[in-house]
Order: sequence, then structure tokens, then C-alpha cells
Amino acid sequence: MGYNTRGATLIGMDLITIYTFIATNREIELQKKNYMQFAELYAGVPYGMPNEHYQAVQDYPNSDYYNDIQEMMARNYYLIYNYDPDSYEEYISLNTYQDNEEWSWQSEEKWQEYKDIRKRHQKTKMNNQLALGLMLLNRSISIIDSSILSKKQHGELYFIPLPANGAMLNYQINF
Repeated sequence: MGYNTRGATLIGMDLITIYTFIATNREIELQKKNYMQFAELYAGVPYGMPNEHYQAVQDYPNSDYYNDIQEMMARNYYLIYNYDPDSYEEYISLNTYQDNEEWSWQSEEKWQEYKDIRKRHQKTKMNNQLALGLMLLNRSISIIDSSILSKKQHGELYFIPLPANGAMLNYQINF
């Protein structure tokens, strides 16, 4: 490829990845508001709870079921194996949902719909990270390409052997 074509291609890739990164950032925020509102409307979850709470809402049909599992695990560990009632009470107070933190899905269909919304949110977050990685990769390719194409030598590309049969590619830029 010619110099102009290479430059245009790299700039084009920069613009596409920057746009994708910004768009997925915006989409992440919209999806987060969406699943928070959905959980509030159909399960009674107060808006703005921590992410761990929304994960539990995704994993369990209601807070009573979640609390029962936590109590069973705590009882087995703190009361049966290590008889420590104080630690049991502390664990229960820290790891169960009470009062305004409780939830219960109106129907199995709404719970499944919530799970689907959360999965789309996670997929968008992964795409956002992918866009960031592609932006960094494209910048690196651009730097190496411009250094190789420049008439003056500004740096040196070399390998360094690593222990355990490895090698590291380095590029030293001289100013």
C-alpha cells in the first residue's frame, strides 16, 4: 500500500474504533438504567442498588430463596462445623437482604427477561473493552508503521529472549 492509503486506512480505523467505544459507553449506561428500572418495576428492587445486588436479583427468583441459601451455608459452617453463634449472626446480617433490599419477581417470564437484559449489558461491556483494545492496537500499528516508513531511523526493533523458551518484541524510540 502507498503511504497515503496506509495513513487513510489507519485514521479510518481510529475513527471507527473511537466511535464504537463512545457508542458502547453510552449504550452501557442506557442498559444499566434499563435493567435497574426493570428490576424496580417487576421485582420491587429499589433503584440504584449496588451491582452485587442486581447480580443476586438475576441469579435468584426472590430474596427469601437467596436468604435461605445463605442461612443454610452459614448454619453449616458457623453452627455445625465451628460452633460460633456470634460469627453466624454477623454473617447473616452482612450477607442477607432485609427490608428495602428484598425482591420477588412477578413472574418467571419477567425474571427471564431481566436475565436477558443483563446478558445484553454484559455483552455490550465486553464489546466496549474490545473497542478499547482495538484502538490501542491500531495506535501501536500506526506508530510502528510510521517509524518503519520514516526516512530517518528513530528507533530500533529487537527481540529479547525470556526464560522458559519465550521472547519479547521491543521497539526502542530515540529522540
